Amino acid sequence: MPRHSVRSPLRRFIVPTRASAVVVTMTVSFVAQAGLTDPPRPPQPIWGGTEVPECGWPTTVFMGSCTGTLVHPEVIVFASHCLFSSGGTGPDFATFGENIYSPQRTVAIDSCTMFPGWIPEPSSFGDDIAFCLLSEPMLDIPIVPILMGCETEMLVPGAPVTLVGYGVTNDDGFGRKHEVTTQVNGFDGPELEVGGNGTGACNGDSGGPAYIQLPDGSWRVFGVTSRGTASNCAFPSIYGLIHSHTQWIENETAIDITPCHDADGTWNPDDRCHAFPLTPAVGESCWEQGCALAQLSAPSASCGDPIEEPAGGGSSSGGGTCPDESTGAASGDATGLPGDTGADSTGPAPSPATDSTGGTAGDAGQGGDDMGACSCRTDAPAPAAAWLLLPLLAPRRRRRAR
Repeated sequence: MPRHSVRSPLRRFIVPTRASAVVVTMTVSFVAQAGLTDPPRPPQPIWGGTEVPECGWPTTVFMGSCTGTLVHPEVIVFASHCLFSSGGTGPDFATFGENIYSPQRTVAIDSCTMFPGWIPEPSSFGDDIAFCLLSEPMLDIPIVPILMGCETEMLVPGAPVTLVGYGVTNDDGFGRKHEVTTQVNGFDGPELEVGGNGTGACNGDSGGPAYIQLPDGSWRVFGVTSRGTASNCAFPSIYGLIHSHTQWIENETAIDITPCHDADGTWNPDDRCHAFPLTPAVGESCWEQGCALAQLSAPSASCGDPIEEPAGGGSSSGGGTCPDESTGAASGDATGLPGDTGADSTGPAPSPATDSTGGTAGDAGQGGDDMGACSCRTDAPAPAAAWLLLPLLAPRRRRRAR
């Protein structure tokens, strides 16, 4: 597919790369509206995060100058405004691994599409969603599915969530994958306010995921980092909701990205509705095995009856071994018990990026609708606005359902 470019008045942002800083130009539209960022300032450091170990959150990937999430072996979800990172064309590659300066995999991107009609104005709040199609499927990486159906009732104020990204850290590092545990504050219209009080997303985390754990111990991804509520990253961030856009993604790609539900949230599990990661943060595996030596769930019963347990399935993905770092030999003990979720951040990485969110965190209220307690089934089997981009409305090549 031909790439799209954006011609506009210019405002300059600097994004670090391995060898040098790359100047990214874009128009910035600022609206005097609560929840939008102020004009970009020098990025403030994120607080409370830790660097992930090898194979920690392997479906979190780097997308040019932003972060994204692999939600299907061929589909990465991120934010529409992140298409600015390549001058409006979208990134050419998705980078897998824990450090963008020494990636484990670099996979070509076939095409990227933003939500139709999205503009950097309040009328488009909630639709800062885009997706990219990989040129080849990542079949060996265990996928954390999208939060769907009754599972979304867990998104209530105070619910613990984990944010992951490659953005600026509290030591001014950039480009190493970090995680932070924080909480849901509440709904801000069609979006969710998350974090604050020293924990949250920062520059470079735009487009990245927010994860939540279900009662059966498995995890789901629900959010896409859209923007901050102020220029200081210690304040809350605003997240778009993936489940509100799954029907559009499936229509555009002809790929079923929801193994346990229909796109409208109806419980309808297929033979993929099992073996979801139980400990995606721990790093029990290695990239030689696609991070596939992991503790996995039994068939999901989060919103209804589960599928029949596949033969030999349920506890771990099994198969293969990882090299022993001390000897260089393969080790058969790659599926150890859950342990530390990550070491403290190491020293500063190359100079921090300023992405098109203009920083995260503002002084928007923590209000929102209280959706009440989750009605998801608990008897499941164990183990348990600095924005700019014109909407890209051209039709995209359809993909066969998988």
